[in-house]
Amino acid sequence: MNRSRLLRVAAWLGACAVGVLGANAVAPPSAVALPKGTQLNLDHTALVPNSFGKTQSVYLYNYDTDFALHDVTVTIDTAKLAGVATATLTFDGAGPCKQSGTTITCTFDTLASENLFAGITTLTFRPLAAAKVGDEGEVSVKVASRDQTYTRTSTVTVSEKVALEVGPIISKKAGPGDVFTNPLTVRNAGDNAITGVDMFFYYEAMFTVPKRYDNCEYGSFAAYCHFDATLAPGQEYRLSEDLPLQLRPQVPAPGVAGAGFTWSTPVDGRDNLDMVRATKPTHGTQGTLGLVRTSDGLRAQGAQTEDSVFLDSQHVILTVEGTNRSDVSAVGGQVRAGVGATVTAKVGVKNLGPAYASGISEPAATVTVAPPKGTTVTTVPDGCAKADAGYVCRTAVHPLDVGEAVTWDFGLRVDTAGELTGTVTAKSSTPDVTSDNDVAALVVNPAGGVGGGDAGDGPSLPITGQSGLALGGGVALLAAGAVLFLTGRRRRTRFVS
Repeated sequence: MNRSRLLRVAAWLGACAVGVLGANAVAPPSAVALPKGTQLNLDHTALVPNSFGKTQSVYLYNYDTDFALHDVTVTIDTAKLAGVATATLTFDGAGPCKQSGTTITCTFDTLASENLFAGITTLTFRPLAAAKVGDEGEVSVKVASRDQTYTRTSTVTVSEKVALEVGPIISKKAGPGDVFTNPLTVRNAGDNAITGVDMFFYYEAMFTVPKRYDNCEYGSFAAYCHFDATLAPGQEYRLSEDLPLQLRPQVPAPGVAGAGFTWSTPVDGRDNLDMVRATKPTHGTQGTLGLVRTSDGLRAQGAQTEDSVFLDSQHVILTVEGTNRSDVSAVGGQVRAGVGATVTAKVGVKNLGPAYASGISEPAATVTVAPPKGTTVTTVPDGCAKADAGYVCRTAVHPLDVGEAVTWDFGLRVDTAGELTGTVTAKSSTPDVTSDNDVAALVVNPAGGVGGGDAGDGPSLPITGQSGLALGGGVALLAAGAVLFLTGRRRRTRFVS
């Protein structure tokens, strides 16, 4: 993943770093509802007249899983930059990419990601000597493969150089479910008036937005606001009212949470705006959020850029007060199969709340599976690996929300007759309500026919909680809900209690 996209994600996470040092930080590392599937990217570019130019990377990425494409042809068309800028290969030589006029072509037998990222090439953009502020052109990228086709159009804009400066870090206190306000400020630190300024911020999964303004677009995980105001050189501006956010009731406490608000010119904010608009955002209807300014009438030349790789983000450090913890419960199960047969056992973890489980540098929850003695593991699911005591499985969701369960299907061959018992142990990344349900039993061929079935009949009723509940609780569940259980058995339905 290139620096600019990492910086955009880091803007949301940056305020959480303080919490890691001295308290239980509650911000999950991937709590943002990031785009699903493989994405093609070439950032929009702003060029200052008569400057050396900028380099931008063309790449594919996926926030969830690694990927591979086969028989790949990448076509980069720069013809629409005529009169504005040139685009050339940054590293012109032996390699998969060749340039002929305004077309760059790259070929790969296989283009595979490493750590969710697959680089294609790097381009250098330089403004033409005759280009004026406001001149604009486009670059189109097409990735065609045997597997999938991706396209992306990036805009290159010649822009006046300006400088923004954000306000200091803000410290606040709130409890889960509380509303808190953010007195955000921005300053024109340059010599030129800035016409129009934008603000971008993430709010999912720690926050909700209790008041939504008509000059802001609210997507599934972030918001983008435009302020039609002129910022005079040397002048600081504040919001017309402090921006309210509400801590989700499921946020763990005590701890530290963070929010980051990124200020930019409209030209520099285009990639963030694209990210919000990709989620089909809506405008608010609760008034207009403005900037309190000291002067009118100053107009800049047109398009503007800070011409920097650094983001202007103002951070809010929120001390989360009270006690609010997750209750991560192990999910065991009971299955039946004859000796020599193989059966699938579904095991995992479920968060009973009232807080979500999250991790800054580790999975939201980790599950250790000790298979029953007398069985052989024939299938190890993705996300699990062999360990000393059996197998360790790590959740890939951040956070593990209240009521959410993650399970893995293990293939077990039955080698010994009779009841065979193993264990499933769950561990949360955050302090837990209780440890009483951190261990559950995984039982093959339970005595008395609980979870019964013929050889190869498949998994039965997964049970959450400690070992005693897994062994005896199954009978109680059957007594309380026999109809549901029998219906599930007929349909081979698997569910988590």
